[in-house]
Formats: sequence, structure tokens, C-alpha cells
Amino acid sequence: MNNRLAKIMMVLALSVPAIASADVIKKASAHSVKETMDKFETLVKSKGLGVFARVDHTKNAMGVDMKMNEAEVLIFGNPKAGTVLMKKDPATALDLPLKVAVYKDNDGKVWLSYRNPQDLSADYNLAGVPVLDKVETALDKLTTAVTKPN
Repeated sequence: MNNRLAKIMMVLALSVPAIASADVIKKASAHSVKETMDKFETLVKSKGLGVFARVDHTKNAMGVDMKMNEAEVLIFGNPKAGTVLMKKDPATALDLPLKVAVYKDNDGKVWLSYRNPQDLSADYNLAGVPVLDKVETALDKLTTAVTKPN
């Protein structure tokens, strides 16, 4: 990626206002950003889910001579669940695969955040698709497991 494109992407990412709505779930982590994300990635893989990418936003910021708190995103999913949702409403592909962000805030606290899958039904034609309940439950269990103290 060239520097100009990287700078544009960084400015766009940093200009999004804080989301304080019910559709973003935030959990405080008892671990560092790296440790939390390492645990999450390992757990996701152990459950048979695919990991498509791990993005280190802090490293990317350094690549364009900018500084930011630690922040990583894991892009992961299960095509069995995602395909069901995209068959119902192909626009759901905008929010799939799933993403989890782990970051350190300005007070030094580490958070794990993700969008509540149930809220996808408000944005897409997903009424009556039971897989959303399963995805919501699984995400809650996985994220709780990696954020709690050992």
C-alpha cells in the first residue's frame, strides 16, 4: 500500500466518531492488547473458525509517521453462518466476516469491542434467521473467555 493511500485510510479511521450505541459491545480486558488478541485468535482457531486477517493499526500508523494507541482488529468467521445471512440479504456482506477490535484507550485501559450480530437484523433483511442467536451467544462466550483474568 502506498503512503498516500495509507494516510487517507488512517484519517478516515480516526475521523469516525465514538460509537455509544447498543450495537457495539465493549468489554474491558485484564490483559494487554497483544495478549488479548493472541488469546482471541487462538480460541477462534481452536473452535474451527477461519481467520482472514489480523490488522495492526498502530503499526500501520507508524508506517505513515503517525502515533496512536495500540489497536488491532481480527477478521474472522464461519462460512456456514455467514453464507446463511448473505443468502437472505447479500448486502450483509458489508458486515461480514465478523470483526473484533482490541485497543488501549487514552487512560491505558484495554478494551475488546465488536458489533452485536443481533443488530444486523435492523440493518438488513434478516428477520427470523436463527443463526444470529447462535453467533451472538458464541461471540459473547469467546470474548468473555479472553478478557477475564487468568
